[in-house]
Amino acid sequence: MIPQDEPERQLTPDGRWRAEYRARQLAQRIATVQADLFGAPAIETYHPNTAPRPPKRTARNFKPRPFLTKDEIAAMLASAANWLRLGQPVKIADDSPGEFAGRCGVIWRKGSAVFPDMVYVYLDLVGNERSEKIAFVEVRDVAPNYGE
Repeated sequence: MIPQDEPERQLTPDGRWRAEYRARQLAQRIATVQADLFGAPAIETYHPNTAPRPPKRTARNFKPRPFLTKDEIAAMLASAANWLRLGQPVKIADDSPGEFAGRCGVIWRKGSAVFPDMVYVYLDLVGNERSEKIAFVEVRDVAPNYGE
């Protein structure tokens, strides 16, 4: 049986925004592309990133936190409703128990019905990072970042 070409998937508006944002970020990072004369993969040169790297997290820095009740989650989401949207620049709190505490990024995707109090954050690159990172963090650990 010969596999037929599948029709191109239609992106949702959110998916289209994510694809365009990812392409813009890649275009900002790449300085030059040098093609090889003999068919080898092209060599990409990246701009140096001067953003300071947050301090390294260790197990001693983590402090256990209480779980939130459904009422507390609903109140937290209601208070964040005016700024919690796709593409919103955010900063992860310095006291967050996750490994990306203190990092900045944008809201990449909201949590599902299973995890309504979680969001995906597309992190800005720091130091010599080259690959994109998407963190899954609690809404209580992110705050809007208006360019401070």
